[in-house]
Amino acid sequence: MKQKLTVIVEKGKGERNFSCFVAEDWSKYGLIGYGGTAREAMEDIKVSAQECKELAEERGEEWPELEFTYLFDVGAFFDYYPLNISAFAKYIGMNAAQLRQYASAIKEPRQATLDKIHAGMKQFLQDIGTVPLIDRAVTAYA
Repeated sequence: MKQKLTVIVEKGKGERNFSCFVAEDWSKYGLIGYGGTAREAMEDIKVSAQECKELAEERGEEWPELEFTYLFDVGAFFDYYPLNISAFAKYIGMNAAQLRQYASAIKEPRQATLDKIHAGMKQFLQDIGTVPLIDRAVTAYA
């Protein structure tokens, strides 16, 4: 049986400073990951899980198969997904400089601002999922 865990991925202050951790208190083993990018931190937590599994097995303890669901803070989101922050800010009606400060962990957004960013992300996903793309070169339509 798989153990489903929520992993928080966050950007710390400074360049190339990402970490992730399991949100639930589920084991005596702490799972954490660090890296220069969100992806590196996410890979590192998988390494941490493998190391904990090996340690548990050495001790004769059971270790479940793990399934991670990732939740990103603003900075980790924009590191993981290669979106232009200025264009996204314009899309959701937010000041681009302010969104860049949140993405680089200079400032922490209030809940109302997080709600606005989240709503913008949901709208973006909805819009992008319904965009009909052309199926051949533009010159072929002439």
